[in-house]
Amino acid sequence: MKPEVLAFCSVLALSGLPLACGSDDDGGSSNAGGSAGTGGSGGSDAAVGGSSGSGGDAGDAASDVTTDVPVTAPTPGDIQFSAVSALPQGEQILFNDWSPQPNALYSMKPDGSGETKVFEAYRIWSLGVSHDTQKIAFACGDPAQSAHYGVDIGDAIQHTWLYDVATQAASVLAYGNLNDECHSFTPKDDGILVCRRRDFNQSGGNKTYRVGRLSLTGSLGWLGIGEDSTPTTMELHPQLTDDEQTLFYTLIQISGGSQNRSIVKRALPGGAPEIVKAAASSGVLSPDGTRILYADTSQKSALFSMKLDGSDPIKVASRNGTNAAWSPDGSHVAYLWGETMGCNHIEVVAANGSEADAPKRIRDCGTSFVTELAWIVRP
Repeated sequence: MKPEVLAFCSVLALSGLPLACGSDDDGGSSNAGGSAGTGGSGGSDAAVGGSSGSGGDAGDAASDVTTDVPVTAPTPGDIQFSAVSALPQGEQILFNDWSPQPNALYSMKPDGSGETKVFEAYRIWSLGVSHDTQKIAFACGDPAQSAHYGVDIGDAIQHTWLYDVATQAASVLAYGNLNDECHSFTPKDDGILVCRRRDFNQSGGNKTYRVGRLSLTGSLGWLGIGEDSTPTTMELHPQLTDDEQTLFYTLIQISGGSQNRSIVKRALPGGAPEIVKAAASSGVLSPDGTRILYADTSQKSALFSMKLDGSDPIKVASRNGTNAAWSPDGSHVAYLWGETMGCNHIEVVAANGSEADAPKRIRDCGTSFVTELAWIVRP
C-alpha cells in the first residue's frame, strides 16, 4: 500500500468503525472517497465515525470552522494550483491523480488517447463538471493542514474549489474544518451536491457524512435526514432528478459492527427516505434520468443498472468497479478497477450488459492513483 493511502486510511481507522480501506466489507473494492462529474458517480464508500450534523443551512463557506486556529480563505497558491492547458473540446473523460506527484487533473478521449494535463493542484481527490462544461468543482488537500487545523492525519481537510474553464482560474468555494466529496452539479448548474464530513480532531473523530446542496456562494443546506444523535448512519452519493423533486443517495446503516448499504430516495423537501434497492451503493443517474447505475454489494460490488423503482436490474460489469460514470449518450459506462491498492485502471463497457465480462481498458494506472472520473462533451 502506498504511503499516501496509508495516511488517509489512518483517518478511517481512528474513527472507531470497521473498514478495510480500499475495499467494501462485502469483498468489493472501493476508494476511501470520491465524487461525481457530469454523469459520474458519487464515489465515497468510506466509513468514518463521529456524530452527525444538524439540519438546515450551514451558512457561509467558513461557518463550519471550529478550530481555535484562525483560518482565512485559502488562495490558489496555497494549494499549489497552476493552469496548464485549456480543456479540450469534444467528448472526453476527465480524471485526477491523487499521487504525491504530479497532483493534477487530466483529460483524454474515450478511447484513452490524447491525454492532456489541464491543471495542477495539491492532491485532487474528487471532481464534478457542470452540465454546460464551464465549471469544474474539485476537492483537494490543504498542504498546511496541521498548522491550520491541528490535524495531521492524512488528508482529513478537503475544501471545495471551482475551476473556470474559460479563464483557467480557480477560486475557493467552501473551506474550514471540513472534508467535501461526492461533487455533482445540480441539473440547472446553480449548485453542487456534496457529501460532507466536518469538525475533525486529532484523534480522528468528526461529524460523519451527510449529503447537502452547496450554493455557488458557498452556503450549504442539508438534503438528507439531518440530525442523528449517534453515528449510526452515513449518507453518500447524492443525485437529483431533473425536476429536482427527488433525491437519490446511499444510506449506510451501522449496527453491531456491520455496515448495511441501501440506495434510497427522498421526495424534496421533507420527504422520508424510502429504500429503492437494498444491498446497493454508489448510485448514479443515467443521462436521460431513467436508470440508476449502482454497485450490488451482495455480488461483490459488481456494477448493475436498474429503473428508478429498483426493477429491471442489468449487470453492466462483473468487476467491482468504483466511481463509475455514464457516457453522455448513456450507451457506455466508465469505471475504476483497483487491481491493487493505490492502482486504479480505467475501463469501459457497454451499458446494456453485453460487455460485462469483457471490459476495455483505456488507461493503465501506471504510477498514478486515479480516484475520480467524469465523462463529458464540451461543445
